[in-house]
Amino acid sequence: MSNERDLDTLFQLPLGEFTDARNALARAGGKHGAAIKALEKPSAPAWAVNQLYWRQPRAYDKLVRASDRVRAAHAHTLRGRKVDLHTLELQHTAAVKEAAEHVRAILARAGDPATPATMKAVLDTLQALPGGGHPGRLSKALAPIGFGAFDALMKGGVSSKALAEVVTFAPPKPKPDEAAAAERADEAAAKRRRALDAQSKKLALALTAARAKCERAAADVARLESESRALDREREDIRRR
Repeated sequence: MSNERDLDTLFQLPLGEFTDARNALARAGGKHGAAIKALEKPSAPAWAVNQLYWRQPRAYDKLVRASDRVRAAHAHTLRGRKVDLHTLELQHTAAVKEAAEHVRAILARAGDPATPATMKAVLDTLQALPGGGHPGRLSKALAPIGFGAFDALMKGGVSSKALAEVVTFAPPKPKPDEAAAAERADEAAAKRRRALDAQSKKLALALTAARAKCERAAADVARLESESRALDREREDIRRR
């Protein structure tokens, strides 16, 4: 394959620039050109999760570590050991939520609406991480993995480091007042999101109206220019006569 840095750069580009950049890289790729040309343009959810890897490495790594711990915890459970699986799953859920907020912001900055369908695919992908393949180069959204069906996950193996982490990792259970504070924070965040969604819809309507106004103005300009050309022709005919 071509220079790995070139491929990394390719998957960091804005989604609309991917195809042209890929084709240019394929032309310069020599014997690897065909393989590069075959690279599939990422879907919007896959592209957004790729950008999480490139732009928010701490959030990405935190999510992957939480996922590894949960998988390792299931491995321990299958081996008959007692593990605080519930707490680990709560940590993984929190990491997914944090990563999803970063992805939502990335989509907003790119001008791509974070539709419910897009965000569902994003969440499925985040929950399935770490998936197969090179991180940061997803082309499609990943299918969600149910940690309960761990026998399938075990086929891929669980790292000894992750298994060891679960043994030493014993996060304290949240106290009632802390849980209530977290719930209030979630409600406040949800309220802010609803307010932002409402504002976004309002701005979208205003943008649509402005575009319609611009189109009408452009039509008026075209009409006036046509009338001006007609007057010029009429004036030229009068001059000749």
